[in-house]
Amino acid sequence: MASKRKQALNRSSSKSKFTKSAIHRKRPEKSNGGTVKKTIRKRRPALRSTSGVLRAARPKRRTVLLDACNVSHYQNRLPRFSVERLAKALEYFVENGHEVYAVFPRFHLYTGQWDNVDRLQGLYRKSYIVPTPCKEFPCAKSQVYDDRILMAIAAQYQCAVVSNDRFRDVASEHPDWAFVAANRRLPFDWDSNGRLSIYNTDALRFD
Repeated sequence: MASKRKQALNRSSSKSKFTKSAIHRKRPEKSNGGTVKKTIRKRRPALRSTSGVLRAARPKRRTVLLDACNVSHYQNRLPRFSVERLAKALEYFVENGHEVYAVFPRFHLYTGQWDNVDRLQGLYRKSYIVPTPCKEFPCAKSQVYDDRILMAIAAQYQCAVVSNDRFRDVASEHPDWAFVAANRRLPFDWDSNGRLSIYNTDALRFD
């Protein structure tokens, strides 16, 4: 009697093993597990790496902001600023494949400090100029300090800044602004033929 029970148990056990084995072979996640794991392992860095996502989303060339009054200044009497210089600076970066914007206080669109206001407003209508907030007249108390806005935009969007100003006054206010002033500022010069020369071109490349 005992031997019959043992035989029955053995048959049940072997049947159970066969069933599990069959199920195991039919489950696709088990049968191609190696392939799935390799695929996940390959995709994981791209999905989890924030820096990788940012690199993929970046344009090929860094956006450039011009400190417009600094770039365009050419004399200490009125008119102080040259629209021709501003246009040449914009053209320089456009021709080199960069998105570029000039930044200055809004009242500059209407002031006599520029030698060609009509042409200046034409650049504004073409969206090359980003005016910072202020009342519509030149007064120190009527405007937001444009250097702060310039640094804030450059820090947030990883822009390069063209200026001979070292921005020491605003760099001390925020570590990101200090980083822009130290690492993404492009000093410049105008030669005797009115051509723009840019220094520290490494700042135009992404880190």
